[in-house]
Amino acid sequence: MSAAVLLASLTAGCSMVTDDPVKCPAQLRVRFVYDYNIKFADAFTNEVKSVNVWAFDPSGNLVWSDAASGDALGSRDFYLETPLTEGEYDFVSWCGLKDNSSFDLATYTPKSKEELKVTLKTISEDGMDISDKRLPGLFHGYVSEVRYEIDPYNPTFKTVTIPLVKDTKDIRVMLQHLDGSPIENRDFSVRITDANAKYDWNNTLLSSPTVYYKPWAMKYGQVTAPGQQDTKAVSTVASLLFELSTGRLMENSGAMLTVHRNWDDRDIIRIPLVDYLLLVKGHYEDKNGKEISDQEYLDRQDDYSMVFFIDKHSNWYVAGGIYINNWAAVPPQENPL
Repeated sequence: MSAAVLLASLTAGCSMVTDDPVKCPAQLRVRFVYDYNIKFADAFTNEVKSVNVWAFDPSGNLVWSDAASGDALGSRDFYLETPLTEGEYDFVSWCGLKDNSSFDLATYTPKSKEELKVTLKTISEDGMDISDKRLPGLFHGYVSEVRYEIDPYNPTFKTVTIPLVKDTKDIRVMLQHLDGSPIENRDFSVRITDANAKYDWNNTLLSSPTVYYKPWAMKYGQVTAPGQQDTKAVSTVASLLFELSTGRLMENSGAMLTVHRNWDDRDIIRIPLVDYLLLVKGHYEDKNGKEISDQEYLDRQDDYSMVFFIDKHSNWYVAGGIYINNWAAVPPQENPL
């Protein structure tokens, strides 16, 4: 039986006044959308691998929860049906937790939404909390004061849409030796530090120890390009790429990016990460061509690349500028070191 025929059979005669009245069907269901990204396009089916959702009544009590994962999420028509009756509800959702070894949810059976806290798993090394894995996508959603009313004389179908925010970020840091000399993996190390390991139920950050994010991949490469003066000449630029993942970045955070020269134990780059990432925010606008806020940009953008130029002395060549997501940016004239 087709969906249209099924719906017709369910609704037929439900509004008719008879000696044996037929109860009109009613259904509250939940769907998800992930268009809070830099492309302003719904990427839910491509990026979200699992969903968990909880509903709470006005007194804060849990009244319903559900979860789904796998192929079902790949359908454009995916939604979760609820058994909820008339009332007002708050919905909290954490997505991407299934088979995720990087994050812990405090409880899947909360008594209140305040218990739905998430913590990044780290390893302890020399007194530091370290994360050195590629973090799977972690998403948060919240909708409050959803009013559901049922019409006893007509079919009542209501869909609650939960918009998602992606918390995890991939950050690539590339060092390029301008003179073409080799650059070895052992020459430099990179880390990002930020106190962003704990998330409250509403996706705000809770107080947490500083996390040392270390690369989950390192790659060496060489780029060959025509010379500046002689088109027959070529120049070779050696590069070293570090790939890291972090948790949610906040506009007022103290996140720091550090590039360390290993052989003499010296930091050659130490910069406030968020301040530098925001240097290129002006290249991005909303659908109406208007500027977006700093925090909106940080939440929408989940993939960053940063290119630093290294001189013959293996120092940061600040005068060469910096490329962030392929946009040239001029760093502050004073080196934070």
